[in-house]
Amino acid sequence: MDRGHPLGREELEDILYGHRMAEWQHVRPLAHGVVYYDPMTKIAYSHTDYLPESVRGRLRQKQAFESHSQRAYFIIENNKLTEYKGLTWPYSDEIVPASGQPRGLLVKEHGEREARALNDIAKRGGNVKAEYHNAGVALLKRESPSKIEVKPLIAEEEKHEKGSDGEIIHYGVLKRWGEDYIPFIRLDLFKIVHQLARMEGIDYIKLLSNALERLGRVLRTAHELGIYHCFTHPGNVDAHGNLIDYEHAIYRDEIAAIKEKIKTKSEDVKLLSEECLRSRDIDLFFGGTREVLRRCQERFKLTREDLMLKIRFLRENIELSVGIPVFELLAHLNIGFYEDTVKKLYSKDQERIIEAFIDTYCPMDKRGVIKNEVFSTLAREGEWTEEVSGFIANPENQKEIPARQIPSEFILDLWNNPPLKARAEKTERSQNGKIYR
Repeated sequence: MDRGHPLGREELEDILYGHRMAEWQHVRPLAHGVVYYDPMTKIAYSHTDYLPESVRGRLRQKQAFESHSQRAYFIIENNKLTEYKGLTWPYSDEIVPASGQPRGLLVKEHGEREARALNDIAKRGGNVKAEYHNAGVALLKRESPSKIEVKPLIAEEEKHEKGSDGEIIHYGVLKRWGEDYIPFIRLDLFKIVHQLARMEGIDYIKLLSNALERLGRVLRTAHELGIYHCFTHPGNVDAHGNLIDYEHAIYRDEIAAIKEKIKTKSEDVKLLSEECLRSRDIDLFFGGTREVLRRCQERFKLTREDLMLKIRFLRENIELSVGIPVFELLAHLNIGFYEDTVKKLYSKDQERIIEAFIDTYCPMDKRGVIKNEVFSTLAREGEWTEEVSGFIANPENQKEIPARQIPSEFILDLWNNPPLKARAEKTERSQNGKIYR
């Protein structure tokens, strides 16, 4: 996105959810610039490099705002926000740890998967809808697990590079929108969420309760459909409770094939069950990335309490907009919504917020028992434990819940191994066959 383009008076008057963008900028400052909008497909691109001439000829410039992750951008029209994720400039020579993808690109199989999951959930009442559009191809050469070379290709170059030692990848843009989807304010931005509550004229606890109520409903719907998000940390939930970033979601019908064919025969494979994935989705949101926290605690020889204090200091005193490395670091040091936000509140407010999640996630006839187990365990332990997540995810059979999380690195690595990679390639061949016929 061209960040050098100044905001004009007309753009400053853009209205989003009843507020001018100038007001939103006081709550959450955002970089702004120009994107290139295709009126035919209604997709916006951050830059035109490598786009076909037929597409470039019909593009129109539009004022846009950039996400702090530098991976997405959005435009505002008629009091509505439309977000575009992927194809951001510049391309990098690294794999982003949080996504397992080249920086600047949204790989086709991940973009399609997220669109499919969001739309499946939207059909059952979810708020966010999505479309994925192919934008181009690139040659990816791996120099090491984290170091890569990415070369975007035009059609003729793609044919020439087919026999090279690199991997041809397809990338594109994901379009997301929703009635009150607010992607630039996520639940892990506690100070900004406070400001949002004041801006919307709502009590802070009420805003959090509403967000957790929606999150519980969306997560329950996803799990009923057999969709396991896998990366449900608070940074993937907006301040209105919309859960997004389903790039690495695992579907129910994939679990058996993963366990059977994956090369890594570690104890983590044994944890790949619907019960464990349900529990992980809840535990990652409330309890944080336990494996990363444990390693940090061991490396720096800190008690858990001291580690949490240091992480809180980072999160509360480093402005996230200073750069992507800080953002990535904090994403990996997710200590969970309970520790970050809920634990700081009065006991009655803590219960009100957690109850809002339980009331929309759990079966009605089990809610009373689950609440008793959850609140007694929290009072006893003083922190969110795997046991608490287990009560909510699988109250009828606690024995199915593991004593540890499936590590994030393990789930990310699934995309470099069969059967998920083979499945994506098979789907693409099938789609190409239909187009050819």
